[in-house]
Amino acid sequence: MAIETHRKIKIIVIWTGLLVGLSTGARCVASDRVLVVYSYHQTYEWVQDIHSSIQAVLGGLDVQLKAFYMDTKRHPTVSWKRQAAQNAKALIRTFEPRVIIAVDDNAQFYLARAYVGHPSIQLVFCGVNAEPEKYGYPASNVTGILERTYPAQTLKVLKTLMPSINGIAVVTDDSTTAKIMRPRILKRIGKLAPSINLVEYETPDTFSNWMQVISRLDQDPRVDAFLVPLYHTVRRDGDDTSLASKDVMRWTLAHTGKPVVGLWPSIIEHGALLAVTVDPSEHGLEAARMTKEILSGKSAAEIPMRTNIDGYVMVNLRDNAHFVFDATVQVDQIADLVVR
Repeated sequence: MAIETHRKIKIIVIWTGLLVGLSTGARCVASDRVLVVYSYHQTYEWVQDIHSSIQAVLGGLDVQLKAFYMDTKRHPTVSWKRQAAQNAKALIRTFEPRVIIAVDDNAQFYLARAYVGHPSIQLVFCGVNAEPEKYGYPASNVTGILERTYPAQTLKVLKTLMPSINGIAVVTDDSTTAKIMRPRILKRIGKLAPSINLVEYETPDTFSNWMQVISRLDQDPRVDAFLVPLYHTVRRDGDDTSLASKDVMRWTLAHTGKPVVGLWPSIIEHGALLAVTVDPSEHGLEAARMTKEILSGKSAAEIPMRTNIDGYVMVNLRDNAHFVFDATVQVDQIADLVVR
């Protein structure tokens, strides 16, 4: 069975260290200052990979590079997001960046779109799941890279490994990203029928609701496996903060005997079976390359927006040895990274 990832990546670097903003170069003037605004927190794996990629491209240039973290996964309320955006705007007024790199959808909705058409600030986005028109893009001072995930490819790999899989339940948090992705996921899974059929699509917001949904679907004979795109904003009961995503996934894996698959590398680190994932490094490198072109004299409007094309197949055998795979399938031949 052909695996429809656009291009496989054979070398994968996972950063686990704490990343912070970096200033480089002896000359610090307003015209060569770059502010990176992250929707999430600086220890989130996706953010770490993007940040290290941006540093790899811009770190050697004579620019002042600063990072701001909105922290909206751990604090998913609208009031927090709005306050984080106000704090970022205050930093923009004092730092006076020539370019703002805005990462993921919350940074676009709550901050970056306010600078569309700004006479002295150029915008570069990455990790954007919504259609760009939602934020007023394209515009005279905006370019970037859209993020498109691989749910159909993930389920096709699962079907290759375990041909008896038919019924799928999607369980995801109710985050901004999850809401944006829902119609796209429904459409792509719908095209897989009758080989793979969607049984239910659930979006629990609190941990008690999450536990109830997983427990109920685990007992449903129609459900053969779970697709869990996002689980990072599942809130503590009676609280506005989110549980640690690894704890949500660990509970999930401990309370279902069915395969769990996802769409980003972190789910593999947390113990799930497989994912055909977006490459965060592609987003960071592309955003930094676009920024470098702007610093060299181009306007954002001269740089075409694009969509990610890199995907890679990750399979976690270490934590899933209890599952029986098709004996004719060589996992190493269909996966870019196998965890043993």
